[in-house]
Amino acid sequence: MKINFNYKAIFIILSASVLLGIIYNTFSSSGIDFIRKEIKIEFVDIGDSENSGNLKGIKLSQVLELYNSKSAIFVDARDQWDFSENHITGAINIPEFSFDENEFMQLNIPKESVLVIYCDGDDCDTSKRLAIQIYKLGYKNIYVFLDGIKTWIESKLPISNVKK
Repeated sequence: MKINFNYKAIFIILSASVLLGIIYNTFSSSGIDFIRKEIKIEFVDIGDSENSGNLKGIKLSQVLELYNSKSAIFVDARDQWDFSENHITGAINIPEFSFDENEFMQLNIPKESVLVIYCDGDDCDTSKRLAIQIYKLGYKNIYVFLDGIKTWIESKLPISNVKK
């Protein structure tokens, strides 16, 4: 039995799909950049009021200082499966890929709170993207822990999991 493919029809359908996807993405408010923009991080000291417009990054020693003083809210930007496997004890999970402004505002986190946002490590951009979204909601005391959960675990610091 010989199957005949209509390559011309397949090509037209695929081309139309790609074109419609590009048009939708271009005009959508939540469109995806075709070329990912680099998100710059500026390492600062905690409480540093200088703001160059870049995200503020902090190192493990500063994260630990905030953790031990219980003066920050830790936000895990990874998905719920990674969060359930391990996370910084006391952290809340707000996956960047499904971030919803209304759901976030229902958490009633005061805008003057210090937030430390992290993900897997320095090759992970989800913490940066989540920080930008939360910053747009009026939260200004946001720090990104670039070394993330991997460094936290390697340093044998407290972690939790929600596995049953």
